[in-house]
Amino acid sequence: MEQRPVVAIAINKGGVGKTTTAKNLATAATLAGYLVVVLDVDTQENSSKWGRRRSDQQTDKDLPLTKFTTENGLKGEIERARKAGCDLIFIDTPPGKSAEALAAIDEADLTLIPFQPDIDSYEGVAITAKVARRLGKPAFGILNFAPPNSRVHEETARAVLEEIQLPFVPAVMYRYDAHRIANLRGLTAQELEPDGNAAADIAKLWSWLSAHLQLGNRAQVHERGAA
Repeated sequence: MEQRPVVAIAINKGGVGKTTTAKNLATAATLAGYLVVVLDVDTQENSSKWGRRRSDQQTDKDLPLTKFTTENGLKGEIERARKAGCDLIFIDTPPGKSAEALAAIDEADLTLIPFQPDIDSYEGVAITAKVARRLGKPAFGILNFAPPNSRVHEETARAVLEEIQLPFVPAVMYRYDAHRIANLRGLTAQELEPDGNAAADIAKLWSWLSAHLQLGNRAQVHERGAA
């Protein structure tokens, strides 16, 4: 896969943790020394608002960059981010069968499909996986907001994804209050409670993604404001 990969985070269902996934991965990548941008194509602008809270409340937390854009502006923003030296680009998408989500999947090198352990989410995963397959784009499912210490939901999720032939990310994101509390301060759980369970989940997810994208140790530690 080429350098400066684009990762879309999409599912045609709301409330399953798309923005949380984008923030967690973008911040983990930033902490690892990568220059990262989150392109927010959801008109609710949850990623963008989080980025503004981050800058306003934490003067030393102006990275990763977050920027709202439209479907029509997405390709141009990706090109600008790459020219500016961004190592990794995440796209946070709106729920539903939106043109923005379709454009994001089409522009991406990889699509992550977060879902909760419930039937509505499973149906959404199947639809989004079908879209990615039709566009010839690789996709993976991420089990989000799973109850801690419960293997039943993970086993069910694996079985569902196997049925629809969608690979399962081997890093489950469990439901912890640290995610909600960190969001209020423009942080992630990994920053709020570095030694907590939520932070460990994020670390596992980032480790899997960086290995899958073959990022290795190639990223440079960028000076603040390099982009």
